[in-house]
Amino acid sequence: MHNTHPPLMPLSNKLSQQQLTLFLRKARPELSKDYAILEAHLQHQQWAEASQQAHKLLSMIKLLGLDALLPLLLQIQADTPSSRTEPFRQTLHHTYQEQLAALSALSTAPN
Repeated sequence: MHNTHPPLMPLSNKLSQQQLTLFLRKARPELSKDYAILEAHLQHQQWAEASQQAHKLLSMIKLLGLDALLPLLLQIQADTPSSRTEPFRQTLHHTYQEQLAALSALSTAPN
């Protein structure tokens, strides 16, 4: 269930490469912090808190074009039974890491 499509980055059509790099430099720590909070809620079986955190992450994920994460976050937000499993958490983690790596490559790519 791994989707390795690179981010579409809706912002890349609106910002110069320099502006985009600056935006990502500021957004990545916040995104990483919010994702770590989500992982902790899932690990501690705090389903309501995980749902709220997934909701919080959705807007940034959409803005950055990290579409492979959308269905996973929507499952957590809806608190589906499958989102409570260890294989789901592993898929989420793997997909997040892939998408973040693709985003990093995109942010440093020449125009």
